[in-house]
Amino acid sequence: MKTWTENCRPSGPASGGKRNEPLLLGSRPLAPLAVALASGIGLAHALELRYTTPPILAAAALLSASALAATLLKKSHRFWRYAAAVFLCAAVGCLGAALWAHSEKKAVPPPSLESFLDGSERLYRGTIRPYPDFYPDAVVFPVALHAVWHEGHWQPLPAGVRVTVRRPVREWRVGDGVAMPLALRPFVNFENPGRYDYVANQARKGFFARASIKSDLLWNAASFRPPEELGIHRAVDRLRRHLREILTQSLDGPQASAAQALFLGYRNAVSPLWQDRFQKAGVMHLLAISGLHVGLVAWAAFRLTQIVLRAAFPRLLLRIPDIPLAWGIGAAAAAMYGLLAGLAIPTQRALISFGCAVAALVLYRRPDPLSMVSAAALLILLNAPQSLFGASFQLSFAAFLGIVAFYPPWTATMKKVVPALFRGRLRLVRPFVDAFLLCAAASVAVSPLVAYHFQGLSAAGLAANTLVVPFLAFAVLPPGLAALGLSTLHPSAGPILLAPMDFALRGLLWLIERFAAWPYAFASTGPVPLWLVTGLYTALLLLAAPMPRVRKAVSLAAVALFTALWGAGLWKHRPFPEPPLFQVTALDVGQGSATVVRCPQGGVFLVDGGGFYDDSFDVGRHVVAPALWAMGIRRLDAVILSHDHPDHRNGLRFILETFPVRRYVETGLGSRGLTGSSLVAVAIRRRIPTVQTLVDGPKAWDDTVDLGDIGGCRLRALHPTREFIQTVWDAKNLNEASLVLEVSFGEAGVLIPGDIGEATEEGLLGRLTAGVHHWILIAPHHGSATSCGGNLLERLRPDGVLLSCGFGNPFGFPAPAVLERLQSRRVPVLRTDLHGAVHASWDGSRWVFSPTLPRRSLVHSRGGCR
Repeated sequence: MKTWTENCRPSGPASGGKRNEPLLLGSRPLAPLAVALASGIGLAHALELRYTTPPILAAAALLSASALAATLLKKSHRFWRYAAAVFLCAAVGCLGAALWAHSEKKAVPPPSLESFLDGSERLYRGTIRPYPDFYPDAVVFPVALHAVWHEGHWQPLPAGVRVTVRRPVREWRVGDGVAMPLALRPFVNFENPGRYDYVANQARKGFFARASIKSDLLWNAASFRPPEELGIHRAVDRLRRHLREILTQSLDGPQASAAQALFLGYRNAVSPLWQDRFQKAGVMHLLAISGLHVGLVAWAAFRLTQIVLRAAFPRLLLRIPDIPLAWGIGAAAAAMYGLLAGLAIPTQRALISFGCAVAALVLYRRPDPLSMVSAAALLILLNAPQSLFGASFQLSFAAFLGIVAFYPPWTATMKKVVPALFRGRLRLVRPFVDAFLLCAAASVAVSPLVAYHFQGLSAAGLAANTLVVPFLAFAVLPPGLAALGLSTLHPSAGPILLAPMDFALRGLLWLIERFAAWPYAFASTGPVPLWLVTGLYTALLLLAAPMPRVRKAVSLAAVALFTALWGAGLWKHRPFPEPPLFQVTALDVGQGSATVVRCPQGGVFLVDGGGFYDDSFDVGRHVVAPALWAMGIRRLDAVILSHDHPDHRNGLRFILETFPVRRYVETGLGSRGLTGSSLVAVAIRRRIPTVQTLVDGPKAWDDTVDLGDIGGCRLRALHPTREFIQTVWDAKNLNEASLVLEVSFGEAGVLIPGDIGEATEEGLLGRLTAGVHHWILIAPHHGSATSCGGNLLERLRPDGVLLSCGFGNPFGFPAPAVLERLQSRRVPVLRTDLHGAVHASWDGSRWVFSPTLPRRSLVHSRGGCR
């Protein structure tokens, strides 16, 4: 034992070799190989390389380069060693490109799938794949379809689909064969400027369609055997379900959902409200199973194994030292836990790095962090090259590298500056000091990527992590992991240990809620350009590099200058479009409405912001705001809500919280009468002036409200009037009390009528501005059958109609009768469900229309992988 301990003293990196032997790629060969592999994948992605480089050719190139390198190493000339290293890295880059091309080939749906994406219910056979995902109000099953009952027989249909069951009755596990009636629909992007390609993302995961059902009562177990490769996943899924059941029975409310995410990787079990709080507090990373969890499990297994070996098998230790054996068992326990937690990218990185560290210790070598993380990157990218572009991959590796680069020197500096923290009674605060330094190092490394991917940074993150991470590490994770571990051996032990942990989880969530409530806890940055991210990381590399201060300062100044010139050059040569005199854009927000109006003198305002009825997806954060940023809009002269319905209101919350807004306008009617919508409180908190047209605002002779001028455009609220509210309105249907906005500029005008019906339209005809002859109409009520009446069309004679509705929406919008009325009058119609965001620009004499898409595709295509 003593000999093993002495041999384990630091002697050199785990990947090193003989000191006098020239190494082809230096003492850490895995690092340049990982960079080369990632570069090849990135280049193939940028060039949209598909199906052209078979993996076998790249493997042959790799072997040839390796042979060449082995031959050239015999020569002592430095040039040949450098040439061999370049050839080897180039070959690895070719392998990465080939892997990317191969993965893109898998992202192409079967040709026969498109004919079944019409929303008609059919009978399908399939297998539940790993792993079902639990949401607060639904379960999402990944299903590998095998066949569809079509034209009297089973027709092969190999395709992956995601099936959402809102009220599951039966328990389906991984590997179960199921015959299920489904109405398949395609995945759909929000086709706006700056949009995220959700369709391509799902295709790369192997999913090409979706279905949603209320219940699984009509599902039947199929008789075919599950694939053999699902055996281990089936066992893991059974255990995960068992442990999840223990958590849900022992804990309540947000504590139960947080425990599912913290211990089992069911991140989506956390409600959108709490996910937003985690993000604002800057502790979203806690919901990912990573190094902290893996380390605790491995350390617990290590200590337990040591105790058992020393107590029960002392003679065995005369032959085998307990430390490597215990760490081996600890690594095995960590691997089992990682598999149980779903093996997300951060979990894979932590497991591979930890496995490399254990292997180094067993082989009497010093673990080298850079080699460990490089090995993790190589293995992950070889298995899943598309993960390189995922935020989880980039953030996980950036945080680890930041800790490796900055934590040790910062700790050494802290010991010199405040030595009292490391001795005496002040050592009690050492965990919090370490947490602060660790979080600071990780935050510095991930901040550019966080801003790039999520267009914002948490101002409370550093303070929150300093308290929350130690609390989680000492008060929440140990008893929780112990309870789950014991429950696998004795089912009654888990709930006993989880009962007191409920208080720890309440404390954890209380801390997160407090930090998330800080004023301006989350600061929006808008879109961060790639050149700026590149410059920031180059500067961070220089800061971490061991070089003299003067040289480092000169190098940083040179990087700053080059980055500034790069950005200025891109800005100078950016193809700015000719600014239109007057433009209206109907954004694609699904089944909802959001309209952007740009005025000739630079003003811009937003009417409605879309939104989901259950508020399960923040349309404002993920759809409307990126579209505004991509259109170059950083501030709004006005935000206007037509009426207090979620498909118009919910998306505006993030806009009001994030963008500089000069004025917020609504009718003042809410679901409870003349109390205003919930957005009024947001506007008051942000100190945004609020106008409620039924309460204040200058009234004209016809009871309309003059909202003033914005950028040369005149705004008038034509409806609802006080007389309408008092004498006509039924005080129930908020659609009929929608704010109807008229925007006019010379002879051009836009009418945005909210969700009013045909009867209400009749009352507007006499209030329209007489001098406007070229109208754009935003179709009332998404083109429902009771709207867009003939009298309104005759009065306006619109030059075009922009129709906002969701693709394949359950309401049947737009109604065939409305489309027929418009077609009979030869009115151009542009629809967000078919064309994505649609733009109408006034050039001084006529309206010019420009859709985002010529026609929406039902399946992922080769051109959609940007």
